[in-house]
Amino acid sequence: MSKKIITGVKPTGTSMHLGNLMGAVLPFQKNAKGNDAAIFIADLHALTSVKDGAKLREQSLEVAIEYLSIFGVDTPITIFRQSDIADITKLMWILTNVTPYALMLRAHSFKDIEQKVEKVEKEIAYNEGKLSLYSNTEIFKDDEKAKGSEEKIAQLRQELDELEKEWENKMNMGVFNYPILMAADIIGYDIDAVPVGKDQLQHLEMTRDIARGFNKFYGKNVFTEPEAIIEESVATLSGVDGRKMSKSYDNFIGIFDDEKKLKKRVMSIITDSAGVDEVKDPDSCNIFALIRVFGTDEEVETIYQKYLTPNIGFGYGHAKKALLEILTRYLAPYRATREKLLQDIPFVEAKLAEWAKIMNARLEAKMKVVREVVGVN
Repeated sequence: MSKKIITGVKPTGTSMHLGNLMGAVLPFQKNAKGNDAAIFIADLHALTSVKDGAKLREQSLEVAIEYLSIFGVDTPITIFRQSDIADITKLMWILTNVTPYALMLRAHSFKDIEQKVEKVEKEIAYNEGKLSLYSNTEIFKDDEKAKGSEEKIAQLRQELDELEKEWENKMNMGVFNYPILMAADIIGYDIDAVPVGKDQLQHLEMTRDIARGFNKFYGKNVFTEPEAIIEESVATLSGVDGRKMSKSYDNFIGIFDDEKKLKKRVMSIITDSAGVDEVKDPDSCNIFALIRVFGTDEEVETIYQKYLTPNIGFGYGHAKKALLEILTRYLAPYRATREKLLQDIPFVEAKLAEWAKIMNARLEAKMKVVREVVGVN
């Protein structure tokens, strides 16, 4: 039976990388088969951090182009800009009035930085001899064993200052109310299921809580409580430094990097010190981890055997060159489509407008029910 599924992507930075492709984009395309699937470009969510209108428009358009480049211009997946949906913020406000303040306080986006501040404050108190970390009780200020060095305390106070600045700059009401807008993005279209990573599961649970709360407050079953689609086997790619590929680590390989940048990234992959003629362990190698994902079966097996064979003059430089050739071939269709789309922006805008019309109609139908139930026009 076909389900309505949806996901969103914030247009807040560099373009997609290989980790995004294998961990989210292609898995969503797989889940979309046989279902009524949609992706929204979360430009309203991006307002929490992006304070440049021209930049936000450019990045939103880039997201659309990249998804069309990967899925194809005739994709059955509906792709639309969040801000093109007329009633989405009205629905958010209605949901805000049935959402408990205490529920928002539990959100990761709010709690993470709050807990960091509390931890550093506690460490400062401990190092100043005012608090025992183990008993949480006050202790004598002149107890030298509990005191830290002046240098340590200064470092902690600097860390606290930086966290407080981060709090001041990032923790606006948009961040605080973020889960409510996300709930509107989902339940406003009667979505049945949402593909989420484990780190996003809390926000979906909050969406379910908000839908349930509305239904309870008004005594009518207006909103569907969406299920989570969690794929345990989704690929997690290693970045050039061996850690999980991530924009925050700046260790990623971009899908749409030009040839020069792609080569630079691949050649910067960290390896051990094994020499050209030494046996190497393919299962612990950052280069081979990517070859295994993107190479053909024949390529993977051939290169695997070269890792295990001594005295054949095969070093990590050769492995990187092989990976570069594999990635160049694998990514070529995506890049070619993107180049064509960049030359025809009106086509992309027309597709977005067509899809926005579809999603506006869906939300308008739901809002007729909502307005009647809550008593607004």
